[in-house]
Amino acid sequence: MAKVNARVEAMQKDPAEGKRTLSGITSWNGGAHSTTIVRNFAIPADEPDAIGGTNRGPSPMELVLTALSACIAISIAYSAAEDEVEVRSIDIDVEGDLDLRGLFEVSGDVRPGFEEVRVTVRMDADAPREKIEELVSRGYRRSPVADSLEERVPVRVSLGWEETEQA
Repeated sequence: MAKVNARVEAMQKDPAEGKRTLSGITSWNGGAHSTTIVRNFAIPADEPDAIGGTNRGPSPMELVLTALSACIAISIAYSAAEDEVEVRSIDIDVEGDLDLRGLFEVSGDVRPGFEEVRVTVRMDADAPREKIEELVSRGYRRSPVADSLEERVPVRVSLGWEETEQA
């Protein structure tokens, strides 16, 4: 927590210290398979065989669920550390309902995204149930991924274009 506390202190002195732009570069590998480079990590994504993929990685929507549950776990752990609650384990089950008719434009009235996401947190800590419930609630509220999903963050898409010389 020393690094986290130092960052919090810096942000309290200067709000600009909290601003970050995160980025990644995704390359299509053919079919439904792609690889995204984030910092020094290569993250594969693919679809299952049943919908035309080659199953060489989690689907993009599975990665969304992964991001959500990982972010909630981190936020709960930070909240517990701030309150000096010793945590032995945090396990999160996450599942989302998806109607593929939206992706494949089979039905114009079906969204391509999740219809509902359910998160179940199991936490073992040196605290009464009420405190654990409060930590889970606070962890969810402060999760940037949960906030981004619930608040429908604007996404701007543009075309990057490099002109090639005609010989």
